[in-house]
Amino acid sequence: MHDAAGWRDEAATRSLLRGWRRAGAIDAATSARAQTALGGDPSPAQWRGFLDRLALWLGVALLAAGAICFIAANWDEMGKFLRLYGLQAVLVLAVVGAAWLGLSRLAGQAVLWLAMVLLGGLLALIGQTYQTGADTWELFALWAALSLPWVLAGRHAALWLTWALLLNVALSLWLDLGHAWLIPLATNEELLSIGLLNALLLLAWELAGARWPEFSGRAGRRLLALAMIAPLVFAAMDDIFDNGRGLRVGVWFWLAMTAAAGWCFLRLRRDLPVLAMLMLGVIAVVTSALAEFVFTGNETAFELLVLAIVVIAQGTAAAFVLRRLARGETT
Repeated sequence: MHDAAGWRDEAATRSLLRGWRRAGAIDAATSARAQTALGGDPSPAQWRGFLDRLALWLGVALLAAGAICFIAANWDEMGKFLRLYGLQAVLVLAVVGAAWLGLSRLAGQAVLWLAMVLLGGLLALIGQTYQTGADTWELFALWAALSLPWVLAGRHAALWLTWALLLNVALSLWLDLGHAWLIPLATNEELLSIGLLNALLLLAWELAGARWPEFSGRAGRRLLALAMIAPLVFAAMDDIFDNGRGLRVGVWFWLAMTAAAGWCFLRLRRDLPVLAMLMLGVIAVVTSALAEFVFTGNETAFELLVLAIVVIAQGTAAAFVLRRLARGETT
């Protein structure tokens, strides 16, 4: 195994063997023989594969940032023609380079990601030059729409996650044109909308993972789960602290999505980091409800101590459950 995926699989196998050994499922001799069969530390080939991928993605990210910063730094010295057609030329070169390298190869997919970022820079440059009057959210929506064919052609998780980020930014700006970037400052309706969008994206990611390999990784699933859980938790907390709200839609929606996600990632596809996020959200909402409905608002030191004990107890219970689940995966 000389690639990054093989390295991760080998590390997971070693962890599984250690868990079996602690649980008594295998003896020390069997564990030692299995560890020996796996080999020693990561080989030079595995290190080279990891560093090659790291350098590739860092390189294209720096190229994208360099192109945008070069135009921004030389805006006054560069004419309209040079700004627009220069960036278009770089964009065309990136697309041609991706096609030449091959979209089935990681290098071609990384260069296509570079073209996707440059496309956003070009759209922003056109809007800044001609002052079309379009709202910012329209820029990101158009960016997502125009880059979708490239995402479909590239078939890489980084492309899909970047496209999902564009959808999130477009929706956030459309809802309020600004402060939705800071989730705690967004309104309840904005938070629910963002959470619902990411819940749909997460569902699509999971369904696609059964057919296409670019969706089979764990990083994309966990990032989308975080993007779903965080706004829904804040929406539920906003409902709790808003005494004038009647139906408390945020609380009920958060509860339904937490139950559904918990069942899916416990029964269908167990993922402990996602379950840990869900438990952290439960702790935050339960603690908020306790602080709002049990305490009067003029908390004494004793009440604050009780609240701290409740938080510690919830964290301890969550850690115990997660450890039991992790131990169950090794038996």
